[in-house]
Amino acid sequence: MAEPFVPSPEIRSAWRKYGHLWKREEANAREILLNEGDISRKIYLIEKGCVRNWFYHDGKEISFQFFFEGDVVYSSDSFRHNTPSQFSIETIEPVTLRWLSQNDMAIIKEDFTLYNYMVEKAGDKQAEFMQHFFSYLRDTPKQRYDNLLRNKPEIIRRIPLQHIASYLGITPVSLSRIRNRG
Repeated sequence: MAEPFVPSPEIRSAWRKYGHLWKREEANAREILLNEGDISRKIYLIEKGCVRNWFYHDGKEISFQFFFEGDVVYSSDSFRHNTPSQFSIETIEPVTLRWLSQNDMAIIKEDFTLYNYMVEKAGDKQAEFMQHFFSYLRDTPKQRYDNLLRNKPEIIRRIPLQHIASYLGITPVSLSRIRNRG
């Protein structure tokens, strides 16, 4: 099995040791990996493609996070505490994933190197989410869009505009106006 996203010899060694636990899955674009309200039973590592986290609010889908190659994605509270997920996880592009079950994750926890790597990857995404959250409190929609262009161009290139608008907390029409003003 290939060793995706392993930046050091120690992590490559751990990947080889536990690689047999990772199941491979492919999914088409717009497939739900986890429904809001269901209990998360898998933790995913994205090999190829991208996914989004979103929830319903007032009948609208609110996108709040995007994940790309090398990212770890799951509903942390749901996975760890067997509680209903507060959001859905959906593919945006066709994806290739590796995933672990809760039982397999318990085995991975025994290897500090690999477990720590996964925790760091998830922590990086949490920090990114916190930056996005604070931008809602301090920045205008135009500033949020400009920050996205500057700091996350991959989102602009790969994510459909309706999801970007939702992520920025604006309507698709407002996003179009911001983009046209350049």
